[in-house]
Amino acid sequence: MRIALLFACTLLAGCLRDTSFRCATSSDCGAGGTCQTDVGFCSEPDPACASGFRFGSSAGSYANECVGGGGQPDAGVDASTGGDASIDAPVPAGCPSGYNTINGGQGTHRYQLINMAENWGTQRAFCAATSSSAYLAIPDDQSELDAIQTLGAAPQVWVGITDSAMENTWRNVKGVVQTFLPWNTNQPDDAGPGEDCVITQGNKLSDERCSTKFRAVCECEP
Repeated sequence: MRIALLFACTLLAGCLRDTSFRCATSSDCGAGGTCQTDVGFCSEPDPACASGFRFGSSAGSYANECVGGGGQPDAGVDASTGGDASIDAPVPAGCPSGYNTINGGQGTHRYQLINMAENWGTQRAFCAATSSSAYLAIPDDQSELDAIQTLGAAPQVWVGITDSAMENTWRNVKGVVQTFLPWNTNQPDDAGPGEDCVITQGNKLSDERCSTKFRAVCECEP
């Protein structure tokens, strides 16, 4: 009887096991993996994605999708929920309206303030969704950091740097090891329960919990 019940169970959708895997921190994702804490799924570096990361095969409805980017679930709307089909269109190239050059910015690069405070992952996804040439701003020198802080018009502003893949190895959202890291006093301190994302603070940098909500600045390369 037990065997018969088990066999019958395999024929029913309700008996199928959910193969998605939820993460709480990047340590749950294995070597090189990054936990996208805003949705609770693991991702891996992928330079083919505008954000530099792609969800793994166990990420439920996000499986194998770029993190952020055009029409991706965490960029605003999940196509599987019956939203506007236009969200699946490719993200446009170039810098759209709203991006402007700023004093102290990198050459012809353009910048845009995200006025709403959100967590690091949401802000990164928003920037990537505006253009295939856009990303959460990366300060490459002190002049650019000062400019980002000024545009942010707030004590703390998210920037595109994280060590979520490997503790104390700070990479920017392009997947490149970040060399310009003017840390504030006693930073980074990875204060419990862990701080894997970076904010501007007094024209310096500090690490912060990725789930905290701050304004952010997007950077675009025309």
